[in-house]
Parts: sequence; C-alpha cells; structure tokens
Amino acid sequence: MIKISSNGLVQRRSCPCGDDQCYIITEGEEGHSVFESMGSGDPNYLVGGSQICSEVATNILPPYVGQSFHSDEEALEYYSNFARNNGFSVRRERSKGNPEHPMGVYKRELVCHRAGPPLPRKTDDVKRQRNRKASRCKCEAQMVIKKNISGGVTRWVVFNFNNDHNHELMDSSEVRYPPHRNILAVDRDQILALAKSGCTEPLILRALEMERGPSAGQLAYGERDVKTFLQASKSINRESDGSELLKTCRAMKEKNPDFRYDFLSDENNKLEHIAWSYAGSIRAFKLFGDVVVFDTTFHLKAYDRPVGVWFGVDNYGHTIFFCCVILLDERPESLAWSLQAFIRLMDGKFPRTVLTDLNMKLKDAILTNFPNVKNAFCIWHVISKLPSWFSALLGAEFDRFRIEFQRICDLETMEDFEDQWANMIMDFGLGEDKHVSLLYSNRFYWALPYLQGWFFGGLLTVGHSLSIQSFFKGFLHSQTRLKDFIEQVGVAVDFQNQAGEEATTRESQHSVNLKTCMPIEEHASTILTRYAFDMFQKEIMASAQYAVYETAPENYLVRHHLKSDGGHFVSCVPSDEDLHCSCKGFETNGILCRHALRVLSLKNCFFIPDKYLLIRWRRESSLFPKSSSNKYRSQALRSLASIIIQESALTKDRFDYVEWHLSRLLSHVRDMPALDVAASDVEQSSCFQDVVDIATAPSISRGRPRKVKQFVKPGKQSSS
Repeated sequence: MIKISSNGLVQRRSCPCGDDQCYIITEGEEGHSVFESMGSGDPNYLVGGSQICSEVATNILPPYVGQSFHSDEEALEYYSNFARNNGFSVRRERSKGNPEHPMGVYKRELVCHRAGPPLPRKTDDVKRQRNRKASRCKCEAQMVIKKNISGGVTRWVVFNFNNDHNHELMDSSEVRYPPHRNILAVDRDQILALAKSGCTEPLILRALEMERGPSAGQLAYGERDVKTFLQASKSINRESDGSELLKTCRAMKEKNPDFRYDFLSDENNKLEHIAWSYAGSIRAFKLFGDVVVFDTTFHLKAYDRPVGVWFGVDNYGHTIFFCCVILLDERPESLAWSLQAFIRLMDGKFPRTVLTDLNMKLKDAILTNFPNVKNAFCIWHVISKLPSWFSALLGAEFDRFRIEFQRICDLETMEDFEDQWANMIMDFGLGEDKHVSLLYSNRFYWALPYLQGWFFGGLLTVGHSLSIQSFFKGFLHSQTRLKDFIEQVGVAVDFQNQAGEEATTRESQHSVNLKTCMPIEEHASTILTRYAFDMFQKEIMASAQYAVYETAPENYLVRHHLKSDGGHFVSCVPSDEDLHCSCKGFETNGILCRHALRVLSLKNCFFIPDKYLLIRWRRESSLFPKSSSNKYRSQALRSLASIIIQESALTKDRFDYVEWHLSRLLSHVRDMPALDVAASDVEQSSCFQDVVDIATAPSISRGRPRKVKQFVKPGKQSSS
C-alpha cells in the first residue's frame, strides 16, 4: 500500500528489507491520507498507522482495552484490517464532540458493517445491491475509542471492545476493501486507455473486475471513483507537460539569470529528470551546506514521479531549502544523476554530511558519487518505520519497545549500545526478525554512538522532520501540473525565506537570559545566535554536575558525580588553545560539550577560544546580514514593523502608546535629508539617541502620553 496525501504529493516507501511485498507508510496527520493497494489479490495490511509485511498481516492481533493510537484514523485502519482478516468490515457509527468543543471530537464508535437495524429500501425498483451479506442485523460487535491528552501528546485509546457477532462471518475474499477509495496505480493507464476507446465507466469497471478475477463489487473503488479520476486526468498530459516544464524553466532563467536548472532527456527528447535551485538557496548552501538532508520520500502522484528535496539548517536553527529534483523513477542511475546534478548546481561544492531515509539504493549511490561524504539515516525516518515492523508482533508491548529503542539509540558508547541492544532484542523476543537484522547491520548509519565525530549541526533530532514535511503542505493539490510545480516551489521558498527573516529579526530583539555566573557563558552569548547559544547553555548547565580528575599533565577524566566508573577524557592545552574530548560532542554539533566546558571552568578560563565558536553559529553569518542597500533597509524595517504591529495590537494602551511615538518619529524622519549624505558624528549620535530615548520611554496607561517630553531630548524636529 501507499500513503497518499490530500495534496499532489504522496509519501510512499518501499521497505529497505528488500521484500517486494513489504511497503512502509509513516504516521501522518489526521484526515490527510488515503491508502492505495499495490496488488490486486493479496494486499498488505496496515497496523498502527503503518504498513506491515504480508506474513505478519495474516495474524493481526485483536484490539484490546487500553491499546493506543496516534489518531482515530490509525485506530480505524487497525480495526478495519483485523475485521477483514476475520470475515467482516467496519464503519464509523456515533461520535461525540465537535470543533467548538475544547477537545474537538473526543469519542468514536467503530462498529461491524451489520450493526444497527436493517435500512429500508427507498423504492421497490432498486438495483441489485453488491455484497448482500453487508445487510444490517443489529450486530453488537464494536470498538469504542476515546481521545486522551497527556503531557501535550494526543492519543486515541481503546475504551471498549466487543467481538461477538450475531451473524455468519464472510470469507476474507468476500470482504470489501477499507473505505479509502483511490484508483490503483497499476489500473490508471488501463482506465485511460479504455476511456479513449469509448468505454463507459460501468464497462471499464467490469473489464477490470474480469481481468483481476474477483466477483463484481470486490474492487477497492467504484464507478464514481473511475468517473472522478477520468475528469481529473483531463488536465494532465504526461507527454507534453515535461516540455512545458522546460519552457517554464527557460522563462525563469531569462527573467532571473541567477536561477539554475539541470535536466536529462531521453533519445525521444522526453524529459526524464530535472533539478533546480534559486540564487538565495545557492548562497545559503555556501554558508550552511556542511550538513544537508536529502529527502526522497515524496512522490508526485499525478505523474507517478519521485521527488527529492535538499534541505539544511542555518545558524538560527531555521530549515532552509537548497534544491529540488523530479526523477523519472528510483533506479540507482536516477538517484546517481540527482546527486551529480545537485553538485553541479552548487558550483561543485560537496557537503560534509548527507542525511537520508533508510534507503539502500540511495546509500550505495552516495557511496559511489560522494566518496568523501558521510551518509547517515535520519533518526525520524528510522523511528517512523518501527510501527510497520513491530506493532503487530509486540502488541501492548510496542510502546515500551519504542521508548527503549530511542533510549539505546542515544547512548554514548558503542560498548553500551552493543550490550543493551542484545538485551532489548532478547527481552522482546525479536532475535529472528529480519527488520531487527536490517537495523543492526546498518547501525553505523543511525545509532548515535557510531556517528560521533561527524558534523550534524543539530539535525539528528526529530524536531526538524516537521519543518521538512510541511514544506509542500498547503500549495499543492492532486492535479498540480509540472510547469506549475516549479513555480509553486519557488513561492514556498520565498515564503520560507520571509518567515526565516522575520524570525531572525524577532530573535535579535530578545535579550539573552544568562543562567550561570560563569564569564564564558556571557562571552558565548555575545557571539552565538539564540539557537546555538541555547545548545551551548544546555551544555554549560549540565557541566556543573561533573567531577574532574587530573590523570596526567593537561589531561583529565570528567565523570558524572553520581557515577563511580566511566566518564570521558579531555585534553586541554591552554597555551595552544587546544581542547579535545573523547565524546566528540564538538565535532558532532559544533558546540563545546559539557566535559570540555567543565575543564575550562576548572582552569579559570574566562573566554572561549575563538576556533571553538564556529563561524556557522555566529550572528554575523546570518543569511540576512546588515547592509547599506535599500533592499536590506526595506526588509529590516518591514520585519521590525511586523513585530511592533503584533505587540501593539494586544491592548489599547499599547496601541495608543505606539501610535503617538510613531507619529513623532515619522515627523522627525521627514525632517532628515532624503539622500545618503555623510553626517557628522554629533548629528548621528543625536539622531540615534532620540530613537533610543523614544524606545525606552516608560509606558503610559491610556490615551496620549502627557509627560513623555521629559524622556525625549530636544532635537531638530519639525513643528508639527
């Protein structure tokens, strides 16, 4: 099965275990997914919001009271697959709550398809009903789920489960597919061909049913779905849209010479692959291209094409776009072309680290084309596969397994990982599972103890996955054409840059809250961005919990005060400003670790050596640096004005205060020269002081401030 979003992109993932019948579906947002079977006779089943392998699907465990799901859709999928495997199907019955309720919809009843009294016929002359066994007979089988919010995390918990049926159960081949109507990928071309030959929707449907073999009514879609698909397909032309996309790129290049694109066509001059980037993205890569994420888990549904997106993170921790690529397929040579095209667009500069999905083909392509670049698997992609692989096997124990898995993933040493991994596998009885073997054999790509020493810039955390996945949300739909796709990506990039600029300006207005009396904390706060300083502050706060033992001149053992063994070795040579810790925290995050900071504190260092305050984390490295250009002035003032508007609109007192001062400030600015002429130091100082005095004047309770003149020094102002 494939998970298809409501927009034009679908996140589908072949399982890296290599089984052709095994697909991965990650947890998505509620109400934004439907499912599509890749086969006709023996589809795989969904468990815990994700797909599991076919050999596991035949033994789906029954729901139990206390079982939890991330969403009600996930619960419905689990119950639907259990029902199909046991001779009945499921529908939603009653719900409690509404959008106005504090918890929204907080209770749902999922019942057997034969629950409730028989439905009366609207007319005597009614068409033959498909699947006659679906008539209602007051069956009481049901699963009741309730929303539970704890610690800001929402879960849907099974409140009641009844599996007693008062009717004969069907054979699994008679049970209709879950109510997620979407045309199979293998059927789309055939439907279009039959429609061009003049076949009607009922005839098309019957032809497909006869070809697949099942009796009438057993396909996952009906006449209405076929009709909707045909209507939507009229605007899509796979043959000509590729050339239209190239025309769009050429037009964009003529309009903006800094726009870049690269493409490959086949012998018939049909577009196979295309990659593109923007001037701002290329500039951003030069500054922050040391670590990148290449996310290839998206799919352009209308054209059945893989989409890859290159992202990074700037010095303020904001996700930034580098490049986008549309491929013909996911063959190794296609993936290799995407890597080579990216480097060509980025002027031949290679990243130091590339984070990807757990994709064996992509891993091999990076090894061949990026031989000196570290490849690692995004931890959020690894964790997203756990429900697919283990929820059905472990049942109620799955949540405990996931917590234990994440704990072991973050261990500090390889020895601890090896020991505790073996204990976990034995504890949960997963020694023979092929997915456990897959994870363990690739532990060098995702487990933190094996990634130490490679720079990741904070991208090992799960939090950045949300920014990446939300990049396409809101501006694409299922029938987005190729020539429009590239323009809409440009709109998303502009919006992302604007949001990043405003956030950067907003953060620069906030003062830093120091939490220790250590001079090195104050020193770091004057140089690092807020995002980098937060990482630094976390380490310096933790450093107070460590004891230091000198093992040799300028060499120290740093150990947590509650532990009697272990620890990390730190070497510190003040004369050379050389500092090294065995945990390799600085090499991984670009921020000095708690062990090194503890040694600096012991040696009474008041300043951090300059080489340990990386350029990529400094304020001066912002993508929106201070400039004397008119463009920067306009952008900077617009961002600052946006903040003032948000803050002053909260209360009438704030509004009155800001309105009065802005009027005075506007009068003062209009009296200044309209051209950039050199002003004397006295004039510049006076002007600057006027603005500072206005900004620091105390707030006035209501109306026009009457005593504000005492806070504003006399200056050259017009009489207004």
